[in-house]
Amino acid sequence: MRYVLFSLSALVFYAIFYFASINGLDALARKSIESGKLPTIDAPLRTVYTGINAVDDVLALLTTFFYPALDGNNPGLLLHGVGFSGTFGATWTLIVLESWRKGNAGTLAAYPTIFGLIAQVFTFAFGIPLTCGLQLGSSITACRPHADNIRIPRAVLATLPLIYVVGYMVPTVAMTLPAPSVISVDLKQIAIAIWHPWPAYVSIMTTIAYFTLSPFLSNNHRASMSSLRWVYAFAFANASLSHIVSWVISLATVMVPVLFEERFQDSLHPANVFAVPLPWSGLTVDNVGDGVQAFLQWDYAIGSAGVLIWAASLYTVAHKHLLNTVSWPSLLAKIALLTVFAGPAGAAVELIWERDELVFTETGGSREQVSKAKKST
Repeated sequence: MRYVLFSLSALVFYAIFYFASINGLDALARKSIESGKLPTIDAPLRTVYTGINAVDDVLALLTTFFYPALDGNNPGLLLHGVGFSGTFGATWTLIVLESWRKGNAGTLAAYPTIFGLIAQVFTFAFGIPLTCGLQLGSSITACRPHADNIRIPRAVLATLPLIYVVGYMVPTVAMTLPAPSVISVDLKQIAIAIWHPWPAYVSIMTTIAYFTLSPFLSNNHRASMSSLRWVYAFAFANASLSHIVSWVISLATVMVPVLFEERFQDSLHPANVFAVPLPWSGLTVDNVGDGVQAFLQWDYAIGSAGVLIWAASLYTVAHKHLLNTVSWPSLLAKIALLTVFAGPAGAAVELIWERDELVFTETGGSREQVSKAKKST
C-alpha cells in the first residue's frame, strides 16, 4: 500500500501543479504578486513578515493563494474550506498520535513537524500520502502491532485536544475574521502567515506537555485508554461535523433554494463546491479564487484518499496479524458508510480507533495473561 500512497503524492505534480499552470492560476497569482496587490480587493499585498527574503517570498505567495478563500467573495470556496479544515485537523491528530507511539521512537514517523510543514507548503495532497507511506514502510506498529509498541504517553493523550484547539483552531479562526470590518486587511494577511506553521505549534506544545506533565501522570492503562478514546472521539467529531455542515449547506441550495439569495445559489451548489474538475477538461479561470477552488478540490481529494487508504491498511494488517482474517464485504461497507456520513478523515479516525481497541484487547493485560496460562497448562 505504501507504493499506492507514494503514487498519490506523485499525482500532485500533474493534477494540481500542472493543472494550475494550464488553467491560468499560476499566471494570475504571479500577476498579483508583481503588482503588489491582493487578487480580490484593491489593497496592498504584504511582502515582509520575517525579514528573511526566502521565507517572506513563500508567505507572500501563500497569502496570495489563501486570501480569496477567506475574504467571503466566493462562498463556495469558503464552504469547501470548512470541510477541508476538519479533514486536515483530524488527519493531523492521527499523525501526531502515530509519532508518539512507543514503537515509532527514532523512526521517520516520530518527526511529524517536518511532514506538516511539507504539507503546508507543498500541499496536503503531497505531504499526507508521503507521510503515511513512509510510516507503513518504516514502522513496526504498521506491520506487527502490539499493546507495547502502540502505547502513547498519557501526558500526550490528556493534553492533545486542548493543544489542538490552541495550536490549530485558534489560528484558523483568527485568519477567517472578516476584513476590514473586524480586523484590518494587513492584519488578516499576518494572521494567514501565522497560521501556516500550525503543525509545528502542535508538535512543540505536545513535546512541552510530555516533559512537563509526565512526572505527575502515571501510565495507568485504564486512564490512558480513557484519554485515548477521548482523543479519537474529539478527532472524529471535528472531521464529521465539518463534513456534515459543508454538505448540508450545499445540498440545501438544491432542496430548499428559497433559503438562499440567488447570487449564492450557484456558488454553493454541490456541483461547484465538491465536483473535482479534470485537468484535461480545458477549464480556464479568470480570477485567482476560481483557480484556488480547483486547486483545493484536488488537494482535498488526493490527501483524504491517502489518509483513508493508510487507515484501512493499518486496520487490515492488525486483523490479519491478530485474528488471521478480514471480512472484506463488511469493511468496505463500513468505509463507504463512514465516508458518506463522516467524511474520509472521519472514516480513517474510526478505523484506526478500532485497530487500537483490537490490539489492546488481544495483546494487552488480561488477555495475554490468560493465553500464557493456557500454554503453561
